[in-house]
Amino acid sequence: MIYDFQGQPIRLPWERWLHTIRPQHPYMANMRPELVEALRNPDFVSRSSRDPAAVRIYIKWFEGCFVGNKWLRVVVKLEDDNDSYVLTAFVRSRADVGDIIWQKENP
Repeated sequence: MIYDFQGQPIRLPWERWLHTIRPQHPYMANMRPELVEALRNPDFVSRSSRDPAAVRIYIKWFEGCFVGNKWLRVVVKLEDDNDSYVLTAFVRSRADVGDIIWQKENP
């Protein structure tokens, strides 16, 4: 169980972790600590454009990580107040934050 920056529990089921690291994002296998850090200390949290009511995207900038300087995006499904889980995670060169619902001061 991972607790996000607001203390909300977020699961990372094995099936979702395997989906994340294979086949499209194998570099994520080395970035599990960064994934946890993005949930605990994001720069931005935004709504998903595909499912704005039930999916949040935690976005965090990392310098010098395994794949270079990138924005890590962790996609979280909100089932209810007590059950949320990671759908997938990947990196991007641009933040592409979309509909921001929370932002760290001075990200």
